[in-house]
Amino acid sequence: MVREPTRPGDEAHLEPDAMATTPPSLDAATYADLRQAVGDQAMPVLLGRFQAQLRDWTVRGEPAALGAAAHGVIASSGLIGFTRLSRLCAALEIACQGDDFEAIRALSADVAAEKAFAEAEVARLIAAG
Repeated sequence: MVREPTRPGDEAHLEPDAMATTPPSLDAATYADLRQAVGDQAMPVLLGRFQAQLRDWTVRGEPAALGAAAHGVIASSGLIGFTRLSRLCAALEIACQGDDFEAIRALSADVAAEKAFAEAEVARLIAAG
């Protein structure tokens, strides 16, 4: 749970239980393992493909199409190290398969926010080389 700032100058802080249960958006060890496995020359290519996949996906649509698109992001995001995005997409896919419209709405918002973070982080990683 996020505690909002109470005074000007305060920052929002995650409550301790939220910090313990929320995986990092980018798992540095997974990313480093992939980079070592594919090499420095192939990594920008993989990141570019993932960047295009995210850019081309709007987290909207009918449940069947939304679930199928989420399914496509599960593996690629997990492979690179975006574990939270991967897990959220897996949950969204399940909600879409079950036509759980309340869960679809909530998860779509979470996925969209995490997708935006991943897009920014991928752009940073590509720029960093």
